[in-house]
Amino acid sequence: MPSKPPTAPSQPTVGVAAATVAAEAGVEPDTLELRRVQSEAYLTFVAIGRRLERRVAALFDAHGLHDVTPPQANALMILFAAKEPLQARALAERMELSQVTVGRFLKALEQQGWVARDPDPTDARAMLVRPTAKAYRTLPSFIAVSNTMLDQAFEGFSRPEIRRIATVAGRVRENLSD
Repeated sequence: MPSKPPTAPSQPTVGVAAATVAAEAGVEPDTLELRRVQSEAYLTFVAIGRRLERRVAALFDAHGLHDVTPPQANALMILFAAKEPLQARALAERMELSQVTVGRFLKALEQQGWVARDPDPTDARAMLVRPTAKAYRTLPSFIAVSNTMLDQAFEGFSRPEIRRIATVAGRVRENLSD
């Protein structure tokens, strides 16, 4: 019986390619094993990101949040947490996305009534973005989705394990910082 072909990831498998080339070049077995483990971790991070986004989208549907995507909701959550209006540039930095991408999110969120833009009194060229009353009314649903997703993702882990996961993931993120 033929085996099922692997699903191609949405991102390049740089680490897998490097490990394959290293094996062909006669790299030490310990180094090759490390590269394989690193590649597996990389692919796991990519898969986790995709699964989280799909899970959040399904939870949004279950909560009647049909006019906002998970990445757009991330922008809203950053705005809620800031407790003050932000320039799109600051939002893009916090989201670690391009200003163009965040601009598209904001345009869609504004059209759906989730955010409003007001002139920045300190910079005539900039606009400040803030959540609308609709967004604040829906905040409990966003929190419920977030809590459900976190409970599902970390089910069976102890508090110390969750702290360790956060520490390790934070170190990986920091290693990849510009």
